[in-house]
Parts: sequence; structure tokens; C-alpha cells
Amino acid sequence: MAFKWTDKQNTPLTTSTPSNQLRNSIKAAAIGSAIGLGTLMSSSAMALKTDFGMEYRATAFGVTSDAFDSTNPGTSDTDTGFGHLIRVKANFLDEDTGISVYTSVELAGDRWVGDNHGAASPANDQAFNTGSRGDNVRLDLGYVQIPVGHTIFRVGRQATSYNNCFLVCDDRRDRVLMIQPLSKKTTLVALYDRRQDAAPFANQDNGDMTTLGITSKITDNVNAGLVYVQWMNNYEGSIAYPGAATPYVLSNVTLFSGYVSGGLGDVAKATVGFNYFTNGNVEGAADDQYFTDDAPSAYLRLEGDAGVVGWGLQYIMSKDGGLISPGFDTYSSLINNNPDSTQSPTSMYRMGGTLGVKGYDEEVIAGKLTWNLTDKFAVTGAVGQLSVDNPTINADDDSMFYDLQFSYQVNKTLRTWLSVGMLEENEAGMLSSNGLVGPLPSAAFADDDVKAASLNMTVNF
Repeated sequence: MAFKWTDKQNTPLTTSTPSNQLRNSIKAAAIGSAIGLGTLMSSSAMALKTDFGMEYRATAFGVTSDAFDSTNPGTSDTDTGFGHLIRVKANFLDEDTGISVYTSVELAGDRWVGDNHGAASPANDQAFNTGSRGDNVRLDLGYVQIPVGHTIFRVGRQATSYNNCFLVCDDRRDRVLMIQPLSKKTTLVALYDRRQDAAPFANQDNGDMTTLGITSKITDNVNAGLVYVQWMNNYEGSIAYPGAATPYVLSNVTLFSGYVSGGLGDVAKATVGFNYFTNGNVEGAADDQYFTDDAPSAYLRLEGDAGVVGWGLQYIMSKDGGLISPGFDTYSSLINNNPDSTQSPTSMYRMGGTLGVKGYDEEVIAGKLTWNLTDKFAVTGAVGQLSVDNPTINADDDSMFYDLQFSYQVNKTLRTWLSVGMLEENEAGMLSSNGLVGPLPSAAFADDDVKAASLNMTVNF
């Protein structure tokens, strides 16, 4: 959501005149002092610009599969639920210095469990934001931005997405960031993230990383970006560390991620991107995981318009456990499509989430068509195939998936949509669910298809 700075308003002084002359004189002196003080306060206030906004999201959802059948009495192969998300945003800019502060507070973001939420929530902590759960008000964003010449520094809790959500999508990072323009078309980015620090005086669980990246507009219709990421070498050895804190699994891991995107004449837009992980130090329960060996992933996407019809084709692959962000749009509402801080209740399968398991390969080939029936109403249909080669259970299998979405943009503030999808059974795949549905009765779905639907509404201003 874009913010527009607006001037802070000042309340005018109001006075009344008593009949007594002495009281008039005293009052006049008081008014003069008040006006002088008000003038000073007004000058200071006019240098401060503020803006406020909010986001509201509501969802009703259902998931079902015979794979969820359980021997536990009273359980079902179907789950339905409701949830909502409320975020209030406030930004502040000091015009004299150019320093600004950006904040967002999450007032609610949980699955509805009834009026007695405090008693129920320990067993029902499903939420939109998997990294920030519970009933308390919590920080969503909070950082300061400091301009120094043409260079910009940001410090604090920041939102991040990169590579069309292939590497990271709508995540929150405790970060120190520098943005340095090199020219009108090229920008250099350097940053430090502290991804984890759960236990004090236990450095093996620290997950800190440095990043150096560059983005450039190569031509009028071609954009490219590349980042190099290095996680600090805080631990080397087995994940089964006997100490007070479990080691952070990406210790010493090296990552390269990049993309190129551009138009193919007036016909389509093409985007190709990749993630490449290697060099990890942490040894898992099995050999060759946690990116101790090379683990690539990549995608190729073609999208275009033909009158009122939009179309898309894409190929996605993960080799040897290569990473793909859970928020990446696979064209299926059941596969990924699950941003980190705004969870999707229909996302039931995570592609590219095994963190470097050798021989674990996944592929998706998918297409979609969108009919823009009016300026506000659109229907999107998608079909594709998921292929999984899982060495941990010595199985490989293919599954078709089908998706249908009806979307209506009521006005600039309100949007609603209905999403329905199905993923066919797969002997090699393992379901991973999402933050709103919560733990599943079974991860395997070799015996039945998985179906999911959601009705959604968002308000932004």
C-alpha cells in the first residue's frame, strides 16, 4: 500500500474577554505568551508529516481429503474455519532532515476459535503470520529510514520480497539495509539480517547473514537483479547438538539468486529466475541435506494479454532440495502461494522446502487463463502437473492440479474473491499445510486427492 504524506493539523487557540480591566490585562499577557508558544510548536509540528492506513482481511475456508482420515475418535477428513487480519499503519516524516519512521501494528491475525479465546488459543494458535502468533498486539513493521546524500539507510523490522517471490515473499526481517544508487538505472543494495537468536550465550543457534545485491534496468523493457548471500559460520557439525540450543541449519550456507525479465515485443513478457544454495556446515540425520551440497531451483514464466483474456505459462523446478519460497505463485492455490506473513488457508503442499535433500527433485508445468469479463470482475482457470521424486521413501509420482478463481474488485478499497482447487493423489509427495489450517492428521496423500476452497475479502486504505 502506498502512503501519501499529509500535513499535521494544529488546533487554533480560542479566548473569551472578561469585563474586569485587570483581568483583561492578565488575559492579554497570557494570550500573548500562548500565541508565542503556539508559534514555536506550530513551526515544529509543520516540519512533521504523518500518514495513516489500515489493512483488513477476512477468510472462510475448507479443506478435505480421505488422506486425513484418522483412527482418533471424533475426527473428520474435512476441516472448515474462519480467520481475520487487522493491521494499522502509521508513517512519520521530518521534513527538515528527511528522516522517516515506518510502523505497522498487527491488532489481530488469528483463526477464530470462539469468545473464550484466551483459554482456547494455547491449543489453537493458527494465524496468518506464522512468525508472530497469539492474541496480543504485536509488531508487524517498525524501522527508521535515514537519507545521507543519495544513499538511504534503514534499520529495524522490515518487509521483504525478492525475485518475484521465488526466494522470499512478504517476509519480515530484523535488518540493517543500505540502498546506494549507482546511476539512474542501477542500484546497489547491502544488508545484514539477524534471522534467529533464540538463546543467549549459545551462538550456534544464531542465524545471521549478509547480502550484496544489484538491480538494473538494462533496457527500456528489460530488468535484471542478482544477490549474493552468505550466512555466518556459527556452527559446524551435527544438528543433534547436545547443548542448550539447536543449531541454525543454514550455518555457512552460500546463496546466489537472480532474475531477468523483459518484453517479447507486444506479444508477452518473459521472466527467468533461479536460486542456488551450497556450502552448508550442518549435518542432518541423513547425508546430504541443509545445503551441504549444490541445490539449484529455477523458473521460466511467460505471460501476456489477448484482448480481454490474459494468459500465463510457466515451468518451475527444484533439484536436490533447492529452495523455493512458500509464497511463489505456482498458478495453483494448493501448491505454495502462501506468503510468510499473510498465510493462505488453501495452501497444502510446499514445493522447494526440503532444505537441500540430495536427490529430492520437484517440477511443476502449469498454464492459466484469465477472462476479464468487466473492469472489475475476472475469472481465472489454471491447470498443471506436479512431479515429485522423493528419495527418502524411494518413490516418484505425478499429480495433476486444477484451479478456479472468481475475483471482484468492488471499488479501490474493497476486493473479494472465491478460490477452489484440487491436487490429485501422489505417492511421493508430502503435504505441509499452512498457518491457518494448522497441523494435518497425515502428510501423505497417496490414496486420495486433496481439495480446498476459500472465500476472501480485503479492505485497504
